[in-house]
Amino acid sequence: MTTMKLKVIFSALIMSAVLFVSQANAQTDGPKHPHKGGERFSPKKQTEWMKTELSLSDDQTAKVETINQKYSDKRKAMHEEHRKQMKALKDEQDKEFQSVLNKDQYAKLEAKKAEMKEKRKQAHKERKGTNK
Repeated sequence: MTTMKLKVIFSALIMSAVLFVSQANAQTDGPKHPHKGGERFSPKKQTEWMKTELSLSDDQTAKVETINQKYSDKRKAMHEEHRKQMKALKDEQDKEFQSVLNKDQYAKLEAKKAEMKEKRKQAHKERKGTNK
């Protein structure tokens, strides 16, 4: 089996595990979302789940935890890189807007963006308050 096939199979296994745990959490009295209350589906929790569900040996558990941590770190780095790229893209767009709009129009655009950001922030707070 090729390395690519193994990666695809492993990714499918991890996604299945995430979906299973999400469904299990939805049926318990605990948080319904893994990110609520600061909780995360950490590599350690993922490994514990796999150890239980797959009856892993101690040797397998140690190796699986290393793998889970490695890919968690990679996802975190990718997410951070994506955030940087999105900010650079936004900055580039803003520069182009500044070259087309006059100062009043650009100021109005910035004010509208700030207003929309505040509305999203308020809506998020309201949703967060209703999901407790």
